[in-house]
Amino acid sequence: MNTVERSFRLEAKEGLGTRPRPELIGPVLTHLHATLQDTVRMGFLHSSRARGRVPAQLKAAADVRFIGHSADGETATLLHFAVPDFETAAPEVFRRHRLWDDCPEPRQTVFELLGAALADVAARREDSNRFDPGLLRRFVRYRPLFARGHLTRITLPDARVVEPGVLNVDVTTAAGELSARTPAAQRVRVVGRLDVMGASQGVLKLEVKPGQVVTGLWEGEGPVEALKEYFNREVVLEGMAVYRPSGSLLRVDVQAVAMAAAADEFFRTVPRGHVQRDITRAARLRPGEGSVYTRILGRIPAEESDEEFLEAVEALS
Repeated sequence: MNTVERSFRLEAKEGLGTRPRPELIGPVLTHLHATLQDTVRMGFLHSSRARGRVPAQLKAAADVRFIGHSADGETATLLHFAVPDFETAAPEVFRRHRLWDDCPEPRQTVFELLGAALADVAARREDSNRFDPGLLRRFVRYRPLFARGHLTRITLPDARVVEPGVLNVDVTTAAGELSARTPAAQRVRVVGRLDVMGASQGVLKLEVKPGQVVTGLWEGEGPVEALKEYFNREVVLEGMAVYRPSGSLLRVDVQAVAMAAAADEFFRTVPRGHVQRDITRAARLRPGEGSVYTRILGRIPAEESDEEFLEAVEALS
């Protein structure tokens, strides 16, 4: 399989360079496979933890091999990997209809998807399609690597993305806050015309109303091909709605499909989640900002003197 080279750049106050300490690079390599596998699934399925068997081509797209390391000064080490591009690893995906408007490009690799996802998390883009609750939790797991003072940041220096991805303590914090804000998944029913069926990826697209499309992943019993009788017909989907941090619908994990009846018209709408309010973030002060309590106390008049108090008592007598 043809591969290209991509790198992680690890930075620390000490212990890197030409001869890095194992405890600095070991945890990164340990987390790597699961992170890249989740990232590939997110890019192609909009689900980082899709149930069932992972398509072999998506596994191949995340199959990277460590080929060595090099120094980048005394405080940084480059970890080098051989990785296939998507056209090489998953050719069948690009020979069929593109099921997502933001589908990865053939010449991209998983490193480009990871860099773009990290950039969206860093910018706290609450309507992003590049992460879901599962991938956010994956990023949070890197927090101990930075919190203990071992690493200061990880970058992807040769990933071909508009915004370079960075993984550091701030990004893991942002991931945690976005995860806490994301509405919990809930069971829903949605009615519309079954417009697209992607057999290789189990993707369903439902046109609820003109211009309103709900995307689902088939997680019911049997292969998605068994649903062909419903294609281009009015159906009702039932499953778990997965939301973005903004509350907008990311996808529906579909467990059942049936022909729509007149009574199902009530469900001809795109579900929306109830956003979780992050109270701790709202209460957190910006640098130089006084607390609400300080501002209130500053407006309360000072206590009366003893003489003023006695005068007030006499006036009431």
